[in-house]
Amino acid sequence: MPAPRTRSRYPAKLLEQAVNDVIQGKVGAKVAASTGIPYETLMRKARQRRVGQDSGSSRRGTKPMLPASCEEDLVAWISGMQQVGQPVDRHEILVKASQILRRISSRSKLSGGWYRRFMQRHPSLTNRVAQVISSARNSVDEDGVKQLFDSMEEAIETYGFTADRIFNMDETSFASRRKSKDVVALKGSRNVWAKTIAANFHLSIVACGNAAGTFIPPLFLLPGESIDKDIGSHCTVPGATATTTPKGFMNEDLFETWLRYFAKTVDENIERPLLLVFDGLASHYSTEIVTLSAQLDVVLLCLPSNATHLFQPFDVAVFGPFKSAIRRAIFDVMVNDGSGDMHSISKVNAISIASDAWTSQMSATNLVSGFRTAGLLPLSHEQMKRRYDMFKDGGAPESHIAAEWLVQRVTIREELLVLPAAPKKRAGRKRIDVAGRILTLALLLEIDNTKMERAEAAKATKLLRAKRAKKKAKKAICVTSVDGVDLASDSETILSATLTPEPMPGAKTMAAVKTKNGAKAKAGAKTKAGAKTTVAAMMDKPSRPPVVLVEACV
Repeated sequence: MPAPRTRSRYPAKLLEQAVNDVIQGKVGAKVAASTGIPYETLMRKARQRRVGQDSGSSRRGTKPMLPASCEEDLVAWISGMQQVGQPVDRHEILVKASQILRRISSRSKLSGGWYRRFMQRHPSLTNRVAQVISSARNSVDEDGVKQLFDSMEEAIETYGFTADRIFNMDETSFASRRKSKDVVALKGSRNVWAKTIAANFHLSIVACGNAAGTFIPPLFLLPGESIDKDIGSHCTVPGATATTTPKGFMNEDLFETWLRYFAKTVDENIERPLLLVFDGLASHYSTEIVTLSAQLDVVLLCLPSNATHLFQPFDVAVFGPFKSAIRRAIFDVMVNDGSGDMHSISKVNAISIASDAWTSQMSATNLVSGFRTAGLLPLSHEQMKRRYDMFKDGGAPESHIAAEWLVQRVTIREELLVLPAAPKKRAGRKRIDVAGRILTLALLLEIDNTKMERAEAAKATKLLRAKRAKKKAKKAICVTSVDGVDLASDSETILSATLTPEPMPGAKTMAAVKTKNGAKAKAGAKTKAGAKTTVAAMMDKPSRPPVVLVEACV
């Protein structure tokens, strides 16, 4: 029985160097003995090199469905999509690879087995969970990072802030919903789903702490105008506070109140002024807030716009474990509920769950780590830049630079492996003020493209409306008497009517009579002076129409 064949146990670079040595005249047996490469293999590779064949290592087994060049292009496209903030998943890769396959062969689809082998052939690719952020959050630039560092450096040099005087304030929500999670299920299960319960209201938790790891008691922010008394007995955080706003979100008035609470709660033995780092939301910043902070001896430092996920210590290292504890607690409450009547989370239960999670997960170590990781303390521009680079270009490593051909190249690269169009900052107005003009369809895209042209069109529209209203007013008439009854004697009862054609014999006539304030006067109704109008709203005697004396209304 022949001995089983073994795979090569030497690197490809070593084989390449050994073949070069044989080509240059060295003895093949000596080269094989020194490198450990079989003599037959070495000499076969050398012969292939001499006749111009590729002497590199050949792939065993069936060739891949896509050529190596197409797979390399596909890898470059995957890298480019990540760098523009739209990373692709397994399904999208299979769709794009199948489109390439249809261009170069008669086959129409690739399977999951191809995807698995493709990932094995390209170890630079891996499966990751993408953090979803908004387009605005992805718009932070290096100038904003530098400005934050300079502001922080200036504040520390001016006031000599230490760790116990630098605070961060942040908000998070009691969000219990999660799209999916990893679970253990039976093999062969066609669909695995999980129940969940959620709160039907918005609960905000306002957190604050300093770079030394000391926390300020949280503020639980509920929607509405009143609070259940039982909430106090279910909250386990010493010194915690609660309040309400119309929607359960922070606003300017409440932030001013919280700022006073913050200045009062911080240990009086800590030197003033205090530095408060927070995001620049509109509800957190106003002229009144700046004036109040100066009175309270608190220095405010706003983070760059849309950069809280980069430099907010609570977001970086604290809220993650806190929110995970909330999700686990909700699951436990749902599983241990014996009544079967729990379909949502009440405000009392939400406060109880959030306070328990605060007590167990708000770690001083995590808070200190958050300040350090964000580069706020110890102050480090390199660390801030590192945080920025984590999200820049989709977090792709610097070694994977987007290929130039992702903009233009041959058919497959031009039509299939392309990046999405860059988003436009603002769409232009798609409607035009006609302003009495007659517009040809060919000119619709050429007129009113500037602010001045649009302003002139809007002004013309306004003048046209005024002109139409004036014409309409001239058509109105004023009734001075009906059937000999003088109505002008009552200065507050001026009846206006619209002239109608003389009624035909046997027809009924409706007189439209209105008072000065626009309300219709019914037949037989009394005026303010007490005189009864003689206007017949429905006249059965067509032989004598009412005598109506009219004057033009100007």
